[in-house]
Amino acid sequence: MRIETTPGTVQLFVDGDRPVGRATWVVTDAGEGLVQIVTIDVDPADQRRGHGRRLLQSLYAGARAELGTRPLRRVWIAVGNKVHVVARAFVTGEGYHHVGSNGGIYRDQDLLIYVKSFD
Repeated sequence: MRIETTPGTVQLFVDGDRPVGRATWVVTDAGEGLVQIVTIDVDPADQRRGHGRRLLQSLYAGARAELGTRPLRRVWIAVGNKVHVVARAFVTGEGYHHVGSNGGIYRDQDLLIYVKSFD
C-alpha cells in the first residue's frame, strides 16, 4: 500500500499502482483552523477495509502541514441525505456530527453538514 499526499489531495494505492481511493480538501479559514473535505472516495470493491480511515488520517496530516503553526480545529463535509447513505454512516463512525442542513441546493434532497472538532 502506498499513500501520496500533495497540497489538497491524498491518493491511496494498493497492489502496486492500482488506485483505490482519493480525498481532496481545502483550507477554508486558516485563522480558524477550518478545513473542508471536498471529496473522499474509495473504490466500491475496496470499501470496508480501512482505506477510508487511512485517507482521513492522511488528509488530517496534510491539512495540518498546510496550516503550519495554526492548529487544525474543525473539519467539515457536506453529503446528500439520499444518495450518500454509506458516506453518512462512514463520517458519523469517524466522529463527525450532523450540525445543519441546506435544502436549497438540490431539487430532491438536502445537503447535510457534518463537522469533526479537534480541540
